[in-house]
Amino acid sequence: MAQPLLAYALGRWLFELDGHALFAVVLCAGLPTAQNAFVFAAEYRLDTDLARDTVLLSTLLSMGSLSLITWLLV
Repeated sequence: MAQPLLAYALGRWLFELDGHALFAVVLCAGLPTAQNAFVFAAEYRLDTDLARDTVLLSTLLSMGSLSLITWLLV
């Protein structure tokens, strides 16, 4: 949740965003880790366990955090 909070603070007070623009910035900041992390690990023959677990965990947690962001900002 640190990245969406930072995006909110910067968007709200530094860039003076509000409404849909602020919502879009914070929501994008709360998206889960991209599947590309796993693909890069597999492509370069690195340990894919950490990438796989990170993608899975961040996707599961994002269901709650994105819902919370939507509830708070809309």
